[in-house]
Amino acid sequence: MLSRADSIAEKFKEFIGNLKVDNHDLIIQRGKEIALMVNSYYWKTKSDTRNILYLGSFGRDTAIKELSNVNLMVILPLQEYQRLEKWTGNVQRTMLREMRDFMTKVNKDAHINDENCLLLPYPKQPIFEIIPAVSIPKKNGYIYPDPSNGGSWEVFNPIREIEVIDEYNYRFGGKVKHLARMTRAWKFAHQVAMPSMLIDTLAMNFIDEWEGTDTSYAYYGNMVMDFMEYLAGRKIAQLDWYAKGSNRKIHREEDFGAPANDAFKKAVEALTYEEKGEAYNANRCWKEIFGPDFPG
Repeated sequence: MLSRADSIAEKFKEFIGNLKVDNHDLIIQRGKEIALMVNSYYWKTKSDTRNILYLGSFGRDTAIKELSNVNLMVILPLQEYQRLEKWTGNVQRTMLREMRDFMTKVNKDAHINDENCLLLPYPKQPIFEIIPAVSIPKKNGYIYPDPSNGGSWEVFNPIREIEVIDEYNYRFGGKVKHLARMTRAWKFAHQVAMPSMLIDTLAMNFIDEWEGTDTSYAYYGNMVMDFMEYLAGRKIAQLDWYAKGSNRKIHREEDFGAPANDAFKKAVEALTYEEKGEAYNANRCWKEIFGPDFPG
């Protein structure tokens, strides 16, 4: 018979496995199709991996199952930027429209939505959002077009964001990405308005301070409880954070403190049942936090 600690560890191990991205191969296949077209046309090479970069939760390896949207940066030659910079008007909109027209070769339904996002919808999820970009070594990152307000070039370094979370995850034995994925399960189960990058940023901030970083799966319940208390304690007045690695601003639209506080209380209840050996009631509480993917 499993001890209480072993029982909790096994449940959270299974839970993490249940959250695994279930359309990974499909995403990679679509990415390769896009890369082949981009490299053939823009770079005159044959490659299905070069000059694309997965961004967002999929790129940072913190996404979970039923992923509905994938952000893919398409890297263009510097000459494309230099050509458009000689033009007048909103050249950023021009770049986005040119990329839309090119992407219709991959997906005939490629379009730009009202938020200036270039989307490739498919009959089966996920939707791909394409971000055309150019590498600018002097700017230590990439520039991409923002057509709003007359047009501007935005600079950011997504590679460094990925490197930083990988470093944190290695340093803390995989807990950062596990916590980020579990938090996404809570977010989707309760429809919490919380940006993906903010989840990952706060998970790293929390782990930096948490006293249980050297513990095992048996303490994942405690980690969840403490993280929810941490989220509930963020000041309502704070609307912006900065991403580790790129220092780009992350804005939150709504308060996530109240649902986090509810999850904290439910985690306390779950751990109390775990202490009593009441696995059924404990699992019921965990499921109330995370949804049906929690085992038991």
